[in-house]
Order: sequence, then structure tokens, then C-alpha cells
Amino acid sequence: MIEVLIGMISSGKSTWAKKRADEGWVVLNDDAIVNLVHGGSYFLYDKALKPLYKSIENHILVTSIAMGKNVVVDRALDLRKESRQRWIALAKSLDVEIRAKIFKIDDPEVHARRRFEANPRGLTYGHWLEAARRHYANYDPPTLEEGFDHIESKFS
Repeated sequence: MIEVLIGMISSGKSTWAKKRADEGWVVLNDDAIVNLVHGGSYFLYDKALKPLYKSIENHILVTSIAMGKNVVVDRALDLRKESRQRWIALAKSLDVEIRAKIFKIDDPEVHARRRFEANPRGLTYGHWLEAARRHYANYDPPTLEEGFDHIESKFS
């Protein structure tokens, strides 16, 4: 099974993913992949390396499913329908169930404040507010029609 976590920054996605990891699931997290590629430095993210990051994500997901493991996808960019299509297509090609888990979406200010207070990564509240506003503006609520087998909401 594949679970795609859908929610803003600091909405509880990573906490949920850690719970799943404790249950034996494989966690696919874009921040962790950037850190892996750049020796632990997220700030070295390079847009030109996006194909590499995606290749690593795909490899982890496909290999995990082939090994009989469940995978939870923890990526803030999956707020957008077009970003989720990759996971849905992979799930369908691997003949596994795919579920969406929707986390509570508050005003961008709430999410920015949570991120800033919990782990600002050396960035300002203004940076996180801009990111939260961008994510909020890009939110497309998931639907069964886009290919999910099940959608569950009100996670927080």
C-alpha cells in the first residue's frame, strides 16, 4: 500500500510518517533525500538536480513495494493534483492500493508560526509564511476521480 500525506507545512505529516516508520513502513520524504544527496545540508538543494531527487524517490518506492513493504509519501508538494499523479501512476503500475491522508489545513499564518516555533531550520518567520501562502494557494483537494482508492481526512 502507498499512503500519500496531503497537508501544509507543520500540519502533522512528518509526525504521522514517523508513526508509520515505527510500524515498519518505508517513509519517502523529499527533505531527507535532499539531505542525503548533499551530505546533510538541505540548503544545497539544486533545482537542476530535480531529476536525480525524483529518480531516488521512484527507486525507493518501487523497490520497497517489490519487497512487500508499505510506503508513506511525506512531501509538502503533494498538495497539488499534478504532483500526486506520479504516485497514483506508480501505484497503478505496481498493482497496489493508494490512499490519500488529508491533514487539517489552517490559514497559512498558523502553519508558518508552527514551523517557525518547532524547527525554523535557520530561516525567518517571513520565509515560512511565504512558503505556507504558496502551498495554500496551490492546494487541490484530492478526489477518488484522480485515482485514489481511498481518501481519509481530518488528520492533525
